[in-house]
Amino acid sequence: MGKWIRWWGLGAFVVVAAIFACVWIFFVDGWVKSQIEEAGTEAVGAKVELDAVELSLFPAGLMLTRLQVTDPKEPMTNAVEIAHITMGLDGLNLLRRKIIVEEMVLEGVRLSTPRATSGATREVSLQEEETGMFSIDLPSLEVPDVKKILEQEDLETIRLIETLKADLKREKDTWESRLKELPGKAQLAEYKKRVKNLKKATKGGLKGILGGVGEVQSLKQDIEREIESLKGVKKEFEDTVALLHTRLDQLQTAPQRDIQHLKAKYNVSPQGLANMSQTLLGGKIGSWVRQGAVWYERVKPFLEGAQALGGGQAGPEVHKPLRGKGVDVHFKEANPLPDFLIRKATVSVNLDLGDLAGTVHNITNDQPTLGHPTTFAFSGEQLNGVKSVSLEGALNHVIPTKAKDEASFRAQGYELTNLVLSKDDKWPVALTSGLGDMTMIVGLKGQALTANGKGHLRNLHLSAGKEGDTNPLTKALSSAVTDISQLSLQADVKGTLEQPDVTLSSDLDRILQKAAGKMVNELAAKFGAELQTAISAKIAKPMQQLKKNLSGFDGIAGDLTERATQHNDILKGLLEKNLPIKGLKSLPGGFKLPF
Repeated sequence: MGKWIRWWGLGAFVVVAAIFACVWIFFVDGWVKSQIEEAGTEAVGAKVELDAVELSLFPAGLMLTRLQVTDPKEPMTNAVEIAHITMGLDGLNLLRRKIIVEEMVLEGVRLSTPRATSGATREVSLQEEETGMFSIDLPSLEVPDVKKILEQEDLETIRLIETLKADLKREKDTWESRLKELPGKAQLAEYKKRVKNLKKATKGGLKGILGGVGEVQSLKQDIEREIESLKGVKKEFEDTVALLHTRLDQLQTAPQRDIQHLKAKYNVSPQGLANMSQTLLGGKIGSWVRQGAVWYERVKPFLEGAQALGGGQAGPEVHKPLRGKGVDVHFKEANPLPDFLIRKATVSVNLDLGDLAGTVHNITNDQPTLGHPTTFAFSGEQLNGVKSVSLEGALNHVIPTKAKDEASFRAQGYELTNLVLSKDDKWPVALTSGLGDMTMIVGLKGQALTANGKGHLRNLHLSAGKEGDTNPLTKALSSAVTDISQLSLQADVKGTLEQPDVTLSSDLDRILQKAAGKMVNELAAKFGAELQTAISAKIAKPMQQLKKNLSGFDGIAGDLTERATQHNDILKGLLEKNLPIKGLKSLPGGFKLPF
């Protein structure tokens, strides 16, 4: 028997096994725990902590107890806290240094839980979150002092008058200067002298006639050339004057634009009631959009962790073998897998309104290699304060350069309680109670964000205004708001995650305009009439001066016309009366004259 068993070998095996067992029992769980905490903290930028880790080999698996992930922007708050995480590991792929989890179960997931100690790892700058409650810009029921307004306002009408005044002076100076360069009295006198000389040429017989023929032709061409030049200049002048008249006519509408601008600026316009949905509810919806953007930004780095390897190509990706590089050689794989993958995660989320159950498929930081997007679906029924809620969507970064993420959210019978819509001292508004059915579909392509939502609010109880209010406008609005029992909402979001643009409309705008629009319209009409009178009086003298300055161009027009007429007269006289020999049509021998 002693020949079959080498006791020293058996003893060595027992010792090695005992050492391995001791290391496994006493150290491996702690080492795995520290590795998870260090890697998580580095990725999140705030503390990631675990209470306990238990690693098993047969079968390969891992269990984590109380995972806390600190919110980097709120160090005393956990972004996520998970009571238990259990997962089964693919042992064969572990040997290939790939963490492949076929199924993971997360129990007791909670969001935004308080921490006992700060989880900050570095100093962060915190910005105050907008709450959506701000001052409401309601139309005033007092007519502002028009005289004071016009003393301090820069009116568009006055600016246009001053500009046109300067342009009229510049154009007049320009044309008066050009007149000096055009053919005038001196040139006409020269032409008359040449005609007189032609008459003398007729007394010199045939020789004088032959010499005068060339001179007539030359004189005719010179006059015609200057007539054409004068016609072109006159056309240019008439176009300039026509444009100045058009600008003067357009000035007639400028006062109306000033009136509309001032009515809006001093809040004497019913338009202030046309967007009350945006004013009261837009900020709240905007804050929900920002919260969703915050959670997306936390997930996004994990989705794009392998973009450098993905190269923007679709489908599973095979890493190119690196021969001659030692042990770090990746050979071609028939079914390539990323280094980290959770095929399915079953999640139980504990919220204030109740528990949500859901699944997430294909969790990985290397979607290009896997060739499939991450998908998720959560739902809950008969929760505290909501009849049903569901959330589903896909995060598709298979082609990183064409990332496309989608999500849809639905809630039925959501209880709305004690929701403050406005803390404005002038007109506070609050939603005491009500029920809401809401649907929101969100899409993100690259940086372009689009979202469309619809909601129907019913069984509403609203309070508005303050006790002892004597303002007839806010009293009318308060009465209309408190009578509202249901509303339909339409929300549209465009822009980017960093700068979302929320547009909201609802029945509220129509209801408030109906309740108070008449009195605001009457006030706006009165204010507009006073502005019209005051502005008309202010611009009357400058407008008269503009018309007078424009009429000064009539003299230039008359001068141009007179010059053209005189040139035409000389040309006509030359052709009809100033031939070298009156009545002579041709020279002896049948040679015709060239005119």
